[in-house]
Amino acid sequence: MYPPKMKKYHFYFAALVATLFFTAFLGAQETCAATRTAKLAVTARVIPYLQFKLISQVSEITVTEADIQKGYLDVRSASRLELKTNSTNGYTLAFDGSLWPFKEVQIQGLSNPLQLNSGQAVVHQPSVRGKMIMDLSYRFVLSEDTKTGSYSWPLSLTVLPI
Repeated sequence: MYPPKMKKYHFYFAALVATLFFTAFLGAQETCAATRTAKLAVTARVIPYLQFKLISQVSEITVTEADIQKGYLDVRSASRLELKTNSTNGYTLAFDGSLWPFKEVQIQGLSNPLQLNSGQAVVHQPSVRGKMIMDLSYRFVLSEDTKTGSYSWPLSLTVLPI
């Protein structure tokens, strides 16, 4: 026979085995009977970003006597930009600055030509896939009192995602 202390542990062990058996058996039946399905909807919002790099920019404009005679000065590929965006709405270019000694600036190289008659202009550009390189050329229409000489670049450029 078992000593009295061992009988007590043997009883606990038998009770534990019986509890585990009935729990497993009854729990399995409940699990099979209570199978349910559910739908889960997931949404994600992608925040628009814009990477902008100014590759090159003319810092000075030199007006000659020949430019004064023509009434304008062309500066080809004066601004070279690298752009990358994930925005399906495109991006905005904002030009700002003092036009003097010019009365007008015409900008080529955008989706549509742009003309500045004052010191500010904003233009929407369509979305592009991947990296885009833009070469902007400018025609500066001279004021009547423009003199020959060198002038600092008159425009600043800001690029914003939409």
